[in-house]
Parts: sequence; C-alpha cells; structure tokens
Amino acid sequence: MHERSGLSARPHDRDRPLSARAPGALRLASAGVSIVGVCYGMARYGYGLLLPDVRRDYHLGPALLGAIGTASYAAYLAATALAGVFATRLGARRTAVTAGLLAAAGMAVAGVSRTTAPFVVGILVAGASAGFAFAPFADAARAVSSAIRGRVLATINCGTGYGVALSAPIAILAGAAWHSAWLAFAVVAMLATLWAAYVLPARTDPVASGCDPTYGWRAVLCRRALPLLTGGVLVGLGSSTYWTFAVAHLTDAGALSSATSRTFLGVVGVASVLATLTADLVSRLGPRRAFVATTVAEAAALVLLALMPSSLAAAIASAILFGTAYNATVGIQAIWSAHIFAERPSLGISAVMAANGAGLLLGPLGAGLLAGALGLGPVLLAGAGVVAAAGLLAPREAILA
Repeated sequence: MHERSGLSARPHDRDRPLSARAPGALRLASAGVSIVGVCYGMARYGYGLLLPDVRRDYHLGPALLGAIGTASYAAYLAATALAGVFATRLGARRTAVTAGLLAAAGMAVAGVSRTTAPFVVGILVAGASAGFAFAPFADAARAVSSAIRGRVLATINCGTGYGVALSAPIAILAGAAWHSAWLAFAVVAMLATLWAAYVLPARTDPVASGCDPTYGWRAVLCRRALPLLTGGVLVGLGSSTYWTFAVAHLTDAGALSSATSRTFLGVVGVASVLATLTADLVSRLGPRRAFVATTVAEAAALVLLALMPSSLAAAIASAILFGTAYNATVGIQAIWSAHIFAERPSLGISAVMAANGAGLLLGPLGAGLLAGALGLGPVLLAGAGVVAAAGLLAPREAILA
C-alpha cells in the first residue's frame, strides 16, 4: 500500500521521470533567460522605457501614469502569489508558457491600442506575466547538477538585463512610433515562449527536503526564511528610488535629454548581464561577504547618482554599477531561496520575488512624498541607506551545494 502511494519509493525511482526529460543546463538557462527577459525586461520595464511617448500621445498626467505603474506592480504581485501553486500543479512547461503568452498578449494589446483604456489593460496583463516567469525554472533547475545549479539560477535571473538590453535599441529605432516597439516586443515574447515550451519538461516532481514539508504559502513563514524575505523587501524599497527617479534626476540636472534616457536604461540592462557570474562570486567570497559586497556596491551607485547628477561620466558609471550590483544582489537571494526551499524551489523564488516586488511597489509612494519636500537627491541617498541596511541580513549558511 505504501509503495502504491509512493511514500516509500526509492529516491532514484521517484526522480527518474524528471531526469529522463530534464533539459541540459545550457538549454534550460537559455529558455529561462528568454522568458525572464521578455516578461521582466520588456513586459514590465517597457512601460518606463516608452513612457515619454505614451504620455505625449495619450495626454496622461503624472497621477494617472503613476497609478498605471502601481496597478502593473499589483498585477505582478498577484501573479507571483499564484506562481508557486501553478508550477506545482501545472508543471514547469505550462507555467512558463503562461508567462510568455501573457507577456505577448499584453504587449500586443498595448501595441494596437489607440486609446488609454485598452493600453492600460495591455500593461496590466503584461505586468502580470513576470509573476509566473521565474518559478518554473527554479523547479526545473533541480535536475541540473548541484555543482552548476547556482550558475544556472544566476544566469536566468539576469534575463531581465538581456531583455532591457534588447528592448532599448528596439525602442530607439522605433522612435516616436512606440506602438511598433510594443508589437516588436510581443513577437520576441512569442519566440521565447516557443523555445521554453520545447525545452522545459511538463512535470517537475518535488523532493522531500527543504525548509518546511508543508505545501503552500505557510512554508514561507519558516524562521530560516525571515532574513531572506526581509532583505528582499529592503532591496526592493531602496532600489525603487533608482528605477523610478534616476532618469528624472539626471534630466533635471542636464546630464540626459529625454532621447538619451533610453540609452541610459540600456546601459543598466547591458551591465546587469555581468551578474551572470554571481554564483562564482558566492563561491569565491562566501555567501555572506558576497551579499554585503553587492548591496554596498548598489548603495554606492545610488550615492554616486545622487551627488553627481550633472556629470554624464558619473551617470554611466552609476548605471554600470547599479545594473551589475542590483542583479547580483537579487541573484544571491534567488540562489538562497532555492537552498532554503529545496522541496519547493518555485515557492521560494515566488516568495523572494514577491518580497522584492512589494518593496518596489511601496517604495515609489513614500519616495514621491519625500521628493516633494527634500528633492530627488536626498531620496536617492535614502534609497542607498535602505539597500545598505539589507546587507545586514546576509545569509549565514552555505547556499551552494
């Protein structure tokens, strides 16, 4: 009876279905980079990239633009809350395909829209796609050798950078024809979805280990996960000041024009690709020192931008430092979550991304109020302090196998 229920099945018997269909590390990483790239780098951050032209054509005021951005984050958080359940019940392939199709559909709707209402619908659907993007790959990565699993997860986490690096030149080429940029993004999303559907296994069976054997979101409340999730919120809070106000601060100081702001964001995206080496950094320095180093580096990028906004050289240096350090910081948290939630990697990734997303959602609200009273420079300095504080919550255990 126990054998029929699978409770006493031998580990190699239980893992055989997954192993038989497991993709190689390179193919898995490429599929993960593709889906994360289109869902985060295009579907989510494309809104900010194309915002000046959208604002001009639809005559949208700051309040409505901010409300749309906030609603997009809310859609992302709602999807993130469902991602772990989706990945477990539907399997890696269907969850990743869901992410890709949502991204493609949302960006296509935004691209064909001619009024504000359908554009907003497209942005919300596209924003939700990112919530499903990472979780299925966290589960699928269990089939990869433990020696390189951290590198695979770090590489997939950098998909955002690849997406931004690709979307920026598309946006520059599109110019004022921003509808065409959204449609081009949608085509890329469909190609990424097809590749993920080909690479990923339909099912990834869980193993019996991890922070808590209880399935569901109660597992994230384990004591070991508290520093990870608290740090995720702090990184999101502090980083949101850069994502929200960096371009505005540089434009106000005369370092950037509205046209060159897209190039600046492209530099951030290209630099973030360097965080592919995050697992090697953790292996060399240890998780605690590596996490402190990346949070300090990100804080330094915020300080540099806050104090020298009129210098183009300082702006480029800040973009490179922030792009690399932010993605490395989140990459370490992703590897850490997969270690803590070894039984349900998709749940762990969803939890830390939700924590980070909550910070990114709440940060601009408080920062906007502070900016009205103190200016953007002090807001960026405050963001640097919050990110540096996250470094105090570094992992105190080995997180690489």
